Amino acid sequence: MNNETNPTGNFVVNQNMVQETLVGNPSVGQMANPLGNPSVGQVNTPSAVDTTQENIGETNSVKKNAVDLKAPDVGMIFKTMDEAINYYEDYGRQEGFWIRTRSSSKIRLGSNEVTSRKFVYAHQGNYVKMNKSCDIEEEKSNKETSEIDDTKRSGRNCSTIKCGCEASMRIVHDKWSNKWRVSIFKDTHNHKIVSPAKRIKMKLNKHMPEVAKSLIETFHRENLQVGKVCSILGGAYIGFDSRDCYNHLRNVRHRQLDGGDAQSVLTYFREKQVENPQFLYVIQCDENGRATNFFWVDARSRMAYHYFGDVVSFDTTYRTNKYDMPFAPFTGVNHHLQSIQFGCALLQDETKATFLWLFQTLLEAMGGRHPTSIITDQDLAMKAAIAKLFPNTHHRLCLWHIKKEIVEKLSQVYFKKSKFKIGMKKCIFSYKIEEFEEKWKSLVIENRLENNEWVGHLNEIRASWVPAYNRSIFFVGMNTTGHSEGINSFFDALVTSKTNLKEFVVKYEQALKRIMGRESDEDFELEHKHHIVNDGEFLLKHASQLYTRKVCNKFKDEWNEVNIQI
Repeated sequence: MNNETNPTGNFVVNQNMVQETLVGNPSVGQMANPLGNPSVGQVNTPSAVDTTQENIGETNSVKKNAVDLKAPDVGMIFKTMDEAINYYEDYGRQEGFWIRTRSSSKIRLGSNEVTSRKFVYAHQGNYVKMNKSCDIEEEKSNKETSEIDDTKRSGRNCSTIKCGCEASMRIVHDKWSNKWRVSIFKDTHNHKIVSPAKRIKMKLNKHMPEVAKSLIETFHRENLQVGKVCSILGGAYIGFDSRDCYNHLRNVRHRQLDGGDAQSVLTYFREKQVENPQFLYVIQCDENGRATNFFWVDARSRMAYHYFGDVVSFDTTYRTNKYDMPFAPFTGVNHHLQSIQFGCALLQDETKATFLWLFQTLLEAMGGRHPTSIITDQDLAMKAAIAKLFPNTHHRLCLWHIKKEIVEKLSQVYFKKSKFKIGMKKCIFSYKIEEFEEKWKSLVIENRLENNEWVGHLNEIRASWVPAYNRSIFFVGMNTTGHSEGINSFFDALVTSKTNLKEFVVKYEQALKRIMGRESDEDFELEHKHHIVNDGEFLLKHASQLYTRKVCNKFKDEWNEVNIQI
């Protein structure tokens, strides 16, 4: 893949943007079932437990062999260094201590090989204070107790395992026999030895099987409690606990973020595009080559836009990620009246230039097709960008945000006068334009709001938010960006304020799978269940054959209301 930077500063990662209709596109039609998750299916809990039991058996067998180990003595011979290390470690398990390498020596001229190595007990040595604050603490310790109590201690409380234990073993290499010989061995301890019941907690006995690591990663992907893996696999008997589970996740994150957070996202996008060439991503960089804005859309979402892209809901109020970047999903409604995705972006800011880049990228990704209608909040930069790039698109403001501002801006009358609240609701949902204007004028005069600038501005833009002015325009029954905010709710249980970019992108894919799962469930219901309609209701019977279940129910409600009025 050739990455180029164009004169506008856009780092276009994928040059093969679709400029034609996606209907009949084999690469899209051959998409794998989005509901299938191979990584989840490969983890079988029963087999995991069986494997774990084998590991437990192996650990127990090691312990049985370790029971008969005798203490190393000077002159003991080992074929290799690893054999010596394993013997001393097994002896430590048996006696209740664990070891570490203290030093290594290379004394032969012209050779880089280790000729001797010293192993000591983990408690060897003494704690050394490394900074000035420790010296201050030492000075305080020389003062009287009363003075210490009156003085705030700096630094956090900590502990150490070092106690000056001299237990050790040194091995040297004999070049004539090519074997390793114990030259020094001390087995004197000045501390309490770990009891047999607690030896599983020793660092030397820490062990996490591969099946446990795999299950931990799967639990994390599926947003399950990672600490439960320890209970499921009996970690207390194998050698790991819930803290080790979270430590493993930390290590996985560090490996994934090698080279930087943005680079890990780019690598992930490239892998997704290899899986399906219709996956598209574009990253915009600044003048210093740093990634600022990310846009991506999968093949399923691009195909969904072709069928349901007449109405788009766009919202940027969701910011739950490590960098506080606005999350900007393009949301629509499918034939089951469910929320679906047309792609999304993570933005550096919410300026006009950023929105122009984003909307232009969306158009290129969708073959240049403009939406018929779009619903957003009252962001001025967003409004200017839509007016420039979507001149023929009906732009509607979110009614929920308008009503929220009415409560905030007109709180002096909204909460003090109960009639205002009821009257405003009836005014907003007036069926005819003339009816709205009459009620609005009456409300303004009655509550003495003629000189309120905000009320005047709201009246000037009434055509963009009052339902009566938009009855002839197709909005799929939407008055608000609620579908976008509904998508945001999917993320509440998946991400936190500490979620990095790579994790956020992966969680977004999980949310997409849930959305597609709901659509698949409704498709199943539609194929195998039918509306119960009376024989004489020919129109409803015909509607049940044409419409989906949700749409048919809405048609039935409208039809019944008409019949009541007649």
